[in-house]
Amino acid sequence: MRAIDRLKEMVNKAFLYKNEEVVILGYCDGTGDDGDEVEIYLNSGKTLEFHVSDLMIKLDRFRPISNTVIVLANERLNQVSTVNPTIVRDLRDMVLEQIRLVKEHPEAIGQAKEVFQGINTLINLAKTELEYRKYLDSLH
Repeated sequence: MRAIDRLKEMVNKAFLYKNEEVVILGYCDGTGDDGDEVEIYLNSGKTLEFHVSDLMIKLDRFRPISNTVIVLANERLNQVSTVNPTIVRDLRDMVLEQIRLVKEHPEAIGQAKEVFQGINTLINLAKTELEYRKYLDSLH
């Protein structure tokens, strides 16, 4: 496929370009002093200018938005995940410690209730995160 034909198919579609969501509004070929450049007009107001010989390589930098957004969303979730195995292990250890503490010191029940309330909140966050991941996976 020729680069200009590929560009024609990309018009009015969303892409991720340099980590920015953009829509290619249109293009003009035959620009530049020698008529060997292509201008690409983006919804952000930017105009990109590429030499015709580099156009196919430059078009490869426009990544389809749906899969790219899903991958980026999953990467961001992984950074703050409440489903991380070490967090789950830490929560389990904390629950066991609170149970032991209440057995030894019944007056610690109030503290244990507060801790369990926090743990329940984290569990609910993890459930929500898992549901969101399932949703993202269904978009593939």
